[in-house]
Amino acid sequence: MSRDLLGSAAARVRSGVDTLRGDGRGRILTVVAVGWLLVLGTRIVLPALLPQVKAAFDIDNATAGLLVSVLWGSYAVTQFPAGTMADRIGERATLTAAVLVTAAGAAALTLAPSFPVFVLGGVLFGLGSGLYAPPRVTVLSRIYPDRDGTALGVTFAVGNLGAAALPLVAGALAVWVHWRAGFGFVVVPLALVGVGLWAYVPPRPAEQARAADQFTRQTASRLVRGVTDRDVLLAWLAMTTILFTYQGITAFLPTYLIEVKNLGQGTASALYGLFYASGAASQWFAGNAADRYGERTVLSALAGFGVLTLVALPFVGGTAALAGLLALLGTRLGIGPVGNGYVAALLPDEIQGAGYGLFRTFYLAVGAGGSLFVGVLAERGLFDEAFLLLAGVTAVASVLYRFLPADPKGRSPGSISDDRPDDAAPGERSPDSTPDADVDRGETPEKDPGSSPNAGLSSAAEPGSDTDGESDRTTD
Repeated sequence: MSRDLLGSAAARVRSGVDTLRGDGRGRILTVVAVGWLLVLGTRIVLPALLPQVKAAFDIDNATAGLLVSVLWGSYAVTQFPAGTMADRIGERATLTAAVLVTAAGAAALTLAPSFPVFVLGGVLFGLGSGLYAPPRVTVLSRIYPDRDGTALGVTFAVGNLGAAALPLVAGALAVWVHWRAGFGFVVVPLALVGVGLWAYVPPRPAEQARAADQFTRQTASRLVRGVTDRDVLLAWLAMTTILFTYQGITAFLPTYLIEVKNLGQGTASALYGLFYASGAASQWFAGNAADRYGERTVLSALAGFGVLTLVALPFVGGTAALAGLLALLGTRLGIGPVGNGYVAALLPDEIQGAGYGLFRTFYLAVGAGGSLFVGVLAERGLFDEAFLLLAGVTAVASVLYRFLPADPKGRSPGSISDDRPDDAAPGERSPDSTPDADVDRGETPEKDPGSSPNAGLSSAAEPGSDTDGESDRTTD
């Protein structure tokens, strides 16, 4: 019997792989996924190498925190424009431009002779990685209309692999070669991915309507009404507090392990990778738990557990004990996909894509301040206290989640369907309402602006979800 079950499972896997590879689509999926591995993984390299960057440019923790905030702020501001670019010039051109800008940023980080140039490299890298996020979702939704959830799951899983593995590679290069090599080793692979994207990603059909060309004052009015809904604002506040703590933790975790816990660079990088590996696993479990017990319950529970692990961090020492604690701390990354999918479900269909992109831009921009917050406190010798304060911020998010509706799709927000164009049939979405749901929630495949209407929302971390959406699995 067990042999039959194994055979059946193997057959399903083979069928799924054949479906993803069919009609030449496997090459597209591969190049998009590898691009996301490099983009996401390299974005996590900066915190891993922050001790070396501080020493090289003689900067303090507060300035280092500001540097990470600038990178994430640059990533945030391109979320909404990236969807518009994909609508206007297509995903192929947008994705190719994104990886080339990202490669230029990585090169600047590698060769920067001064700190201002290094900051410019961080800005370029942030802008490029932000441009990559939305079109990676929309192109896969377009070429996999019936299997977009699976394709996106593969892509985000590969991205999580990069987030876990590339900091390890960068840490090893920093020890054995030079810290600059930790940024430089991705430049050539990014350029090659750019060539692959241009070669394999198909252009959008010329006849396809461009949402950006159809953006009207009426659309803007619906956007404002949708994103200022009470539940959406409450969810925004909860997600922003969670991202604020995520940024504070991840920006300085390797530095904290080295300076406060007295670990070596290699050990700190390995534990940092463990944090992300645990987060990748927790996202899958969180998505499935949300399907069974409801998003609100899972979000509040994960945030509450995150409070306990953060409170424990200052009082735990030793490599083995820290490894166990950081594996538990990584479970907080499960909040991202579930929370972003929940928010997308709260938004009315008419402005789901644009509204979610706007939501994502603002919560990423505000949450990016977490690294500066921790950097300022760390500079005053208050590293442990900073993590305890982040635990308090997480507790606020846990409480906020309890005030959200149990079923985001079943609530009755103020109807905005009366604003649909006169030529739209009852129940028909307006042209600019393409749903989107990234996480890297960190950052279920949460679809970014401009994704296919067939994609829907996913409450699962990225892979394994029946619903649609997109996740920023880092987080975002």
